[in-house]
Amino acid sequence: MTFRDIAGHRPILKLLASAIVRDTLPQSLLFNGPEGVGKAAVALAVAQAVNCTNRSADGDSCGTCASCSRIERRVHGDVLYLEPGENGSIKIDDVREVLEKTSYRPFEGRRKVVIIDRPEAAGGGAQDALLKRLEEPTSASMFILVSSQCDLLLPTVRSRCYQLRFAPLSDADVVRVLVESHGLSEAEARASAALSDGSIGQALARN
Repeated sequence: MTFRDIAGHRPILKLLASAIVRDTLPQSLLFNGPEGVGKAAVALAVAQAVNCTNRSADGDSCGTCASCSRIERRVHGDVLYLEPGENGSIKIDDVREVLEKTSYRPFEGRRKVVIIDRPEAAGGGAQDALLKRLEEPTSASMFILVSSQCDLLLPTVRSRCYQLRFAPLSDADVVRVLVESHGLSEAEARASAALSDGSIGQALARN
């Protein structure tokens, strides 16, 4: 998933790409915004751009090199994912396991990237464990927290992250994704987009 493949959010994508080019990307990012607007896709695109072996001059990944392909398939050794389990929560042991892996240097990429989906699902103890690493990050690792309820995060966790606010997608962007990525007809996509509140997730739920 390259930046150019993502629907909407052009100012945010431009900001991230510029920081990657200048090597000034913050080590802790918080992507905050409504469900289904593409925050997780942007997190994946950042991980690819950071570790791409054929990155373009504008900071975007190629999307096709071995590193990009492995990240896309979630089998890259230096891109770690943490998300709620079947019970809907993120356990402290899972947080500690991921944090332990960030203690080591990257194995096959430039940087270790930890993507935490719905970090608000972590309890107070798990968030405290995460906070300690956010306060003292290793030089070769970065964290991307993807949340639609960041007010449920500890204030200290939020304060350690550079926050980017994602807005709902335009109807045109929703239509584009539904047609190109989910195979809906133009008419179906337009009808769903009109009732989606700018969320791909809501649009798909109506089909």
